[in-house]
Order: sequence, then structure tokens, then C-alpha cells
Amino acid sequence: MQNFWVVTLFHFQPSRDQWLDIESKALLDHHAMGIEEFSLNEAQVDAILGERSYSGGDLPQEVIDEVEARVLEKPTNYRFFFSTAGDAQDFNYSVKTNCLCESQVEECPGEDWNAEWKKHYAPILINEQLEIIPSWQKDYKSHSKEQIYINPGMGFGTGSHETTFLCLKLFTENVLTKSKIETVLDFGSGSGILGLSALKFFLEAKIDFYDIDVEANKNCYHNSEINHLSDKSFRLLLPEVRNKLQSAYDLVFANILESILMMEKDFLIETTKPSGYLILSGLLKPQVEGIVEAYSSEKLKLIRRTDKGDWSALLFQKEAL
Repeated sequence: MQNFWVVTLFHFQPSRDQWLDIESKALLDHHAMGIEEFSLNEAQVDAILGERSYSGGDLPQEVIDEVEARVLEKPTNYRFFFSTAGDAQDFNYSVKTNCLCESQVEECPGEDWNAEWKKHYAPILINEQLEIIPSWQKDYKSHSKEQIYINPGMGFGTGSHETTFLCLKLFTENVLTKSKIETVLDFGSGSGILGLSALKFFLEAKIDFYDIDVEANKNCYHNSEINHLSDKSFRLLLPEVRNKLQSAYDLVFANILESILMMEKDFLIETTKPSGYLILSGLLKPQVEGIVEAYSSEKLKLIRRTDKGDWSALLFQKEAL
């Protein structure tokens, strides 16, 4: 890979609306390959673990909670990855002009890309049912029932973001043990982590992955190979063949922006089968009330909400015929 450029915003605390605008501009207008958010560096995390006299093995939940609490107390830094100097410089100028924050642009050798990207991913334990593991950690010993190995690709979901975690938590704890799932729609599929997780538990299910980005579908197929699922029944669909989607599914995932959830409301409700489940995420907590009001009806009921950090996910079920 050729050299890449990193724009770092230091000690930046944007409002939710401001952050969504910055994120959108970085990805859509300036073609960012990925975004990293961090408050504590590795040395600071090690110091916290040292205070607790902890070393090695799986982190107890109380230690994870303490690290997360410390993170929330600290100013946040953001790093944006770009493949060209022009995109990096233009984005940096836009942010400094509109947000008046401290920033820097640095060029990094292309051979550092994998090491730079991979060091920010670690196994994510959803619960005893499922764990998400970076594809390069095949030797990692997991104690969950099933594991999904994910290659993050360029900015697609990996399970580390709260919204993906929440979707999988709702699925494994509220859907998995109550229903036999035969058809799944992963709407806005990205890496395919949600649909592939469903396929892990329901190997005979038919899964449709739908995304607007052909690169996302390529990443999804690669992840199906990593998990030895490429011979199962699934389709990778783009907008030009949207009419190929089934009329209804037992389970629908939609982990996307609130504006898209609103725009696609009728479609997502219609494509959820009677007695089927609809899991919505990509929502900041203040956005939940509006989504619940828009989606709730005589036919579709909210049965569970779960939160993590600033984010929320919702589980709806459609009434039976």
C-alpha cells in the first residue's frame, strides 16, 4: 500500500449533531478510509490495570467497566485515515475552520498501515453465546458458544462500535433462543457481521446482505470465507437489484443512520414477517424517542431497548397473523 495520511483532532468535544456532521463529511466528502476515537493511550490503560494489580488473561467485567468510566472522564481525540494528502489537507482545513480545534496532519509509510489499523482491534465478547474476534487472532481462545472472525476492511463494522455490539446483544439474548430463523435481511450490511452472526447459529437460513457500496459487499464475502460460511445460502445485493430482495424476512437488521431509518421506515416494517423481528440501531440516545414513535403501531411493538455509551438499539416484533 502507498503512504497514507492521518488527521488527528486533539481534546475535541463536539456536540452529537456536530460529530455526525464531521463524520459524514470525512467519509462522504473527503473519502476517509477509517475513523478512530480514543481518550486513553496504551500506557494510560496499562497504568489503570497496574493500579488494580491486574495482568494477563481475560479482563473481568468490572475492570472493563472501570476503564470505560475513566475513558468517559477524559477529553477525546479523533484520528481520520486518508489515502491521499489532498483529502487529508482539505478535511483538516474544513474542521479547523468550522470547529476551531487543535489538529495535525501526518504522513505515514504504507507498510505501517496493517500494524496501525490492527492494533486498535481486540476480541469483543458479546455474551456467552458469541464473541467477535479479529481475523488475525485465530489462536485466541474464546469461551463463547460461537465466534465470528472479522477483517475490518476500510471502515466497515467490526463489532467494536457500540451499535454493532448492541444489535448482536439483542439478537443473541432475545431472538436466538425464541425463534427458528429461516430468512434474514442485513440492511446496510457493511462487513456482514450481523448477517454472518445469524448464519453461524442458523446454518440453513437464507441471508440477504444489502449495501450501497460494492466494496462493503466484497468485504462481506471475504468475511464469509474467513468463517467458512461462503458455501451457505446468501446473496450480496446492491441498490440496482433491490427488487431482488424477498418480500419479508424472519429477522431484519438495520444498523444505519437515523435519517435513513426514517426514510426506509415503511420498507423495513413491510419486509418484517408476521411474528418476525426487526432490530434497529445506529441511534444516539436522544434519537430513540422519535424512532420508537415512528415505528410503533398496532402491528409492530417495541419489546426491548438496550444502551451502551451514547448509543441505543431497539428490538421490535411484528404481530402474528
